[in-house]
Amino acid sequence: MALKIFLIRHGQTLWNEEGRYQGDQDTSLTEKGVKQAKLAAKYLRKVNFLNIYSSSLKRALDTAEFIGKGRNLDISVRENLKEVNFGKWEGMKFEQINKVFHDDYQKWLGDPYNNAPTEGESFRHAKERAVAEIENIIDENKNSGNIAVVTHGGIILSILVHWLQIPLPRWRSIIQHQGAINIAVVDKGFPYISTINFTGHLKSTYGSGDDRIIDTYRKLRNDKD
Repeated sequence: MALKIFLIRHGQTLWNEEGRYQGDQDTSLTEKGVKQAKLAAKYLRKVNFLNIYSSSLKRALDTAEFIGKGRNLDISVRENLKEVNFGKWEGMKFEQINKVFHDDYQKWLGDPYNNAPTEGESFRHAKERAVAEIENIIDENKNSGNIAVVTHGGIILSILVHWLQIPLPRWRSIIQHQGAINIAVVDKGFPYISTINFTGHLKSTYGSGDDRIIDTYRKLRNDKD
């Protein structure tokens, strides 16, 4: 029986806007983030969800509440859907981290799968818990249908990397924007990925600023050259 899974990233927060690492800090949605959550809910309004799951962090839960509004469904909160723990870096901007924790940051930028943030969590560990949780969720939904999973960029990335078996040198090539929707159909354990990082519901035209995070990381990695 096929299960369609909608992996949804939460809307924007102030720390997203300011370029700060959030991790498992409990930040709230900005006005723009609320709008993104509402637009995601509007886009998905005709989808008949069997269940809605969410990270326990407020930015994800608030996004999930908009998606669940009027559906008469309880939101199932899962701790293992929380964002990657960035340790000492949480609340800091990219450039600050590169200055204060330069060696750790450059190792992480080069291989965040195996290298953890200072006193934080590696993506290897995050992927293990994220995959275990999504497999639990799949097991809980034996019948065919649709489920929504509202979580964070790092967790969605971990699940997609696992499903697509992306080689380690390329696994971080996937980008997740705030409010993005990803869709997969899991049939007899096999994932069919139909949509990755869809944001067409958020704005009608593309702007080059949408990909500014790529330039940020590219420039920071070049610091070590």
